[in-house]
Amino acid sequence: MPTVYALIAGGTLVPHAAGGMIVTSAAGYITGTYLSTSAIASLLATAGTGTGLALAGAALKGVVGKMLARTAAVPVVTGVAATTGVTAATGVASVLVSPALVSVTTGVAVLGLGYSVYRLYNLKRKVDSIQEGKEAQFTETETKIVEKIIKRLAKKAR
Repeated sequence: MPTVYALIAGGTLVPHAAGGMIVTSAAGYITGTYLSTSAIASLLATAGTGTGLALAGAALKGVVGKMLARTAAVPVVTGVAATTGVTAATGVASVLVSPALVSVTTGVAVLGLGYSVYRLYNLKRKVDSIQEGKEAQFTETETKIVEKIIKRLAKKAR
């Protein structure tokens, strides 16, 4: 629980030099927030695939939303304005490009979701492969994944 409180209070989960992870703040490591590899394995098992997919979806939400917003803002050109060459060409080009942007956005979303699930799968596999009593060395990316999972589980528990 100290780990959850420290993260909610603004701490950041970082890889620990001895293996595992720990929460740090501007003042340094926060006492009582060390997560061993076995604790991380338990956390990942508790989180399950649903949480991983939810995290991946949340990460992609902003990117996809921005791309779709641009697509939805296609200018509609009618009347006298449509008769001017540049304005008409811009309107026609926007209408023709919009379906392509939606397709590209969907493709990017699917690839991003797949990559996020792949990273979570690799993290679970890494943690499961460590012998009992040993500690794994984690990367910054892996700690960010675990931090997001902890925050998501804490939010669900409220």
